[in-house]
Amino acid sequence: MGVDTMEKPLFTKNQIVPATTASKSFSEVRKKAVVEPQFISDHNEIKTVVIDYKDYEKLYSELNELREYVWEMKVLSRIKQSDEKVIKPVPFTTHMSDKERKEFEELDPDLIVDEDLFD
Repeated sequence: MGVDTMEKPLFTKNQIVPATTASKSFSEVRKKAVVEPQFISDHNEIKTVVIDYKDYEKLYSELNELREYVWEMKVLSRIKQSDEKVIKPVPFTTHMSDKERKEFEELDPDLIVDEDLFD
């Protein structure tokens, strides 16, 4: 797809805030985070990142889109392999998260009557 990726985010020295400084002047850290992420360090190790909420929403949305895309690619791959009889069929719950699987298993099978399922 031609997307450049990095293993870790790049940041400048002025974006690193020691934890003690951050706790004393959190208001200032929040203001700076609107412009660029602030990296809170503890014993010279980055422990926390403070980002603007709009940036967080964008990251969250993109992550969900990516998860959906990966799930679709897995399903399409399984369908293709199944059509080519390369693999044995696998239950669709294999590709569900633990939360999705639990919700599915808790569904009441009698919630919809058979007449409503078939025309």
